[in-house]
Amino acid sequence: MKLNAQLDVDVVALQQDDEVTCLLTMEAPIPATLSERPGETLVVVVDRSGSMQGEPLESVRRSLHALVGRMKPQDTFGVVVFDDSADIAVPARRIADHDLAIVRDLIEAIEAGGCTDLAAGYLLGLAEARRCCGATGATVLVLSDGHANAGIVEPAQLGRLAAAGRADAITSTTIGIGIGYDEHLLAEIAGQGNGSHRFAYTLDDAMAVVSEEAGDLLNKAIVNAFLRVCPTDPALLPGIGTLHNVPRWVETDAAGREVVVIPLGDMFAGEQRELLVHFPVPGIAALGAHHLADFTFDYVALPDLTAETITWPMSVNVVPGDAAAGRVPNPAVTVARLLAEATSAKRSATDALSAGDQDKAERLMREQSMRLGDAMAGVPDTAPDAEALRRRLTEEREQLDKLARTARDREAGMASKSLMEDWSMNAVGRSDAMRRQRSRGKRDF
Repeated sequence: MKLNAQLDVDVVALQQDDEVTCLLTMEAPIPATLSERPGETLVVVVDRSGSMQGEPLESVRRSLHALVGRMKPQDTFGVVVFDDSADIAVPARRIADHDLAIVRDLIEAIEAGGCTDLAAGYLLGLAEARRCCGATGATVLVLSDGHANAGIVEPAQLGRLAAAGRADAITSTTIGIGIGYDEHLLAEIAGQGNGSHRFAYTLDDAMAVVSEEAGDLLNKAIVNAFLRVCPTDPALLPGIGTLHNVPRWVETDAAGREVVVIPLGDMFAGEQRELLVHFPVPGIAALGAHHLADFTFDYVALPDLTAETITWPMSVNVVPGDAAAGRVPNPAVTVARLLAEATSAKRSATDALSAGDQDKAERLMREQSMRLGDAMAGVPDTAPDAEALRRRLTEEREQLDKLARTARDREAGMASKSLMEDWSMNAVGRSDAMRRQRSRGKRDF
């Protein structure tokens, strides 16, 4: 695991209140071999309501057949289906213990039914995942093309179910098919469940997205990762936050100190992730180095299932006020902050579209695009990775402009789903280049 930490400013003025932001960048290793990796557990929850009749359900069946063909004997696979009730279509068990011919027959037997009680299907999927959860946890993959219209329908309630699953090492990933599903609900499940939310506009998209998400699952390099932030002054604890949309809570460690805990879940081979943590810095009365906090990154590395810990002490240098006045913020952290703020604007634009205000959604995207354009000129040529930072800003500007056109020219539901997928991917810092491109490259609007 590669871990890098950068502060936006590493000097603060004597006896002056301030705030610093730390950019943590993480890169999961690529194991030398995955052939002997531990088994993974995947339970697929399939919407078989009436709207899935015909080609949508056929595309899901084909996706499931392809998925079964990729799994190793040590992996666990199961399928839950739901309409106005939920049933187990394929009992979750190790591939080695399945009769694959029977599995394929059971997949083919999935037929469309009635209403959409997504909660019933999701709860049964979580129960199957808990029953078979192994050393690397489990994943529940939800596929749906409609709005939940029976059972639990509130996103916040379903999000709490996902959070409870996350506490049991169960990741929840969601895929919305077509333009009739509830993107707010599926994004909430994914966000609280430490997974991804994807938008499959066409049936071909659906097959590709299932393949991509399953490919990530079967190529994990890190599982059960946590960041813990322990301030040297407990009074700082309430002010510690993140600029990404990730869960966090406070717990007491073995030494009796209160720490902020941020669950990061699993990371896939070669995946890059970012996290921005901001700190209040009350006026410090002494010049020199000042230790603010310790960052501890705990995770389990595959394929050997070894527990690893990386600790980084966060310090700032306290200088006279005139010396601090000339400080220049770290461009890498500044760019990361701007990208996080642009991501927040995407969620606001999604809410505007849901309220029928396409003009506001377009305006929000245009404003963020202009901000990033202005920032490009502020990246000094002498900065490390200056060109890479400018390329990243350029890429995001192009995406914001694309989303602005989508908000203006496309049906509001379609535009909202494009925005929500992009927000979901970036909001938790899971936006490495490969995953951005495979998501954004699927549609040209």
